[in-house]
Amino acid sequence: MEENQKEIQRQFRQQQEKYVYYLFSLSVSSIGFAVYRTSGIPMKCSQIPLLLSIFSWSGSIFCGLMFIKYVISTLYANNTYFEIIAGRYLEIGDNSLKIEAGINGIKQAMLINRRIGLKYFKWQGRLFYIGILLFIIWHILEMYLLIKV
Repeated sequence: MEENQKEIQRQFRQQQEKYVYYLFSLSVSSIGFAVYRTSGIPMKCSQIPLLLSIFSWSGSIFCGLMFIKYVISTLYANNTYFEIIAGRYLEIGDNSLKIEAGINGIKQAMLINRRIGLKYFKWQGRLFYIGILLFIIWHILEMYLLIKV
């Protein structure tokens, strides 16, 4: 049973990472497309939604990077946890009181990392979709302004 659970966790982590990287590439591509579409065009007030969409996609990229940072930090803490349990962590050694304190500290750090990382993960997706919505608003506004002219 434990092997099945580990396999499911491994697959979950892989899919989560694919999702993060997919949003990275879509956000970068969206920013590039927005810049391309407005290249050589003078700034207008109607481009404010487009500017906000670029900020939103940039925020999505930032959140994705922060999520990965917290994942790496948690993996490092997890590795340290196993080193402490095995008595191989140099600063703690095999002292049972230090091992217990180290384990508690590492568990607390992993819990905090997990909580913060999850917030960044959620906001990466939210900001990506907000960027899409703002881009669509900009596009509709541009079409409306073309019809009025």
